[in-house]
Amino acid sequence: MGMIKPIVRIQPTPSGSIVSTSFADNETPSGTVNGVNDTFTLAHTPIPAGSLQLTVNGQLMKANGTDYTLTTNSIVFVTAPPTGSIIIAWYRY
Repeated sequence: MGMIKPIVRIQPTPSGSIVSTSFADNETPSGTVNGVNDTFTLAHTPIPAGSLQLTVNGQLMKANGTDYTLTTNSIVFVTAPPTGSIIIAWYRY
């Protein structure tokens, strides 16, 4: 698994309470990259889901079934990444 560098941002909400946000940068999702496996797992669930930026071999992937689907912290690619591909994720959680 790639290096996860948690960054915490603390911000007040409109009601005055404090909310913290963490970030995962340059994370390699777990899973076998063998040209057959299409399912990979992130260390955390992206919140919001739309914060996930996912690349395969440097190419930004599109969500919502175009290139992959995200369910909680599970990524399912429409087409399994080729053997040896480098998968990198950035997201808030």
